[in-house]
Amino acid sequence: MDSFYDLLGISKEASGKQIKAAYKRKAIQYHPDKNNGDPEMEELFKKVNAAYQILSDPYAKSTYDMRLEYGSVTFRTDKPPRANPPTYHYDYAKRPYRVYPKQEIDWKENWKATLYAFAFTFVIALLVVITIGLRDAYNEKQFFENLENRKSIFYDATELKAEGQLEAALSKLSTLNDFILPYEKPMQDYQNSVFLSLTEKGNTLFNNADYSEALIYFDLLEKHTNLSEIELLTRQARAYRLTNQPEKALKVLTKILLIGHKTSAVYVEMAEIQNEMMNDPMTALELYESANDYAKKYYEIFYGKAYAIVLDGRDLPKSHYRLYLGLAKLYLTIDRPDKALSASKWNTRVWPDSSENYLINARAYRLLGKSTLACENYNLALAKGAITTDDFCN
Repeated sequence: MDSFYDLLGISKEASGKQIKAAYKRKAIQYHPDKNNGDPEMEELFKKVNAAYQILSDPYAKSTYDMRLEYGSVTFRTDKPPRANPPTYHYDYAKRPYRVYPKQEIDWKENWKATLYAFAFTFVIALLVVITIGLRDAYNEKQFFENLENRKSIFYDATELKAEGQLEAALSKLSTLNDFILPYEKPMQDYQNSVFLSLTEKGNTLFNNADYSEALIYFDLLEKHTNLSEIELLTRQARAYRLTNQPEKALKVLTKILLIGHKTSAVYVEMAEIQNEMMNDPMTALELYESANDYAKKYYEIFYGKAYAIVLDGRDLPKSHYRLYLGLAKLYLTIDRPDKALSASKWNTRVWPDSSENYLINARAYRLLGKSTLACENYNLALAKGAITTDDFCN
């Protein structure tokens, strides 16, 4: 009778993949559905399945190979029934149970161990309570010592202020700024009153055009407080500018921008300082253009997209007039008359009574070679009260 290998058409050395591939081919070849239910083909199909079941199992295959080599091989299509396993019985009577002695509890030792554990726990708890108590007592002592020290600093500051030593008084008070306890409110109120007094004096001196003296108070406020009030910082920057300290003015204006107060007025102030005091027209131009961007956003937010139709000079801050006037002058300086006319156009429409706008237009037209328009704007400037030695009509 043919072996499983002959049935599948493979050698004994065939690999698992080859066995599987051969099985698929034969299964398709002998499948009853492919052979119109031919009984002979159906029987071969069963044998192919049996062959694959044996040869695809390594253990069954090795057993099959041994039987094929050393004994007769029968071709079965069903699995032989499994023999019932032998039943084993254990004779308990042959091995007696081990007898363990009964343990007696030593209640005296048990209680002694419990008392030792309780005593140990109590001592530990007592040590913890004592440690916490000592720590709290130390912290309380330190607290009251610090409080007395703070009171002493406060009284020293009041005496220094009374003697007119403002900076020394503020230096003392600044050491108390870490925290203010509820019953230290008088200290805080006094501190606030000192800062308010400095603010009022600085503002009064600024309004009286005494800018150098005003800066003394503004600088003290900046040094000893977190000065972030925009109005005070703006006055401080203007005072620096008017006392010919452009670097310090720019530093304060930059602080205003960093705080988040980005307005066209701040950029215009910085542009004027860069152009007029620092002789840096290109940096000034960048600042003017930033101011222009913020001015346009301002117009659109408050007046809508059609702001050019509805706005006039009464609606706008003076800084916007300075913006376009300064920008136009700067364009003339760098020989951009076309840009100067574009910048001046807004001012001429919104502030039509300003003679400066017409003089700028006259200079721009002259640079462009448009003498007739230059003369017309020159005459308009004279009619608005301009005083100039230039003559654009000759």
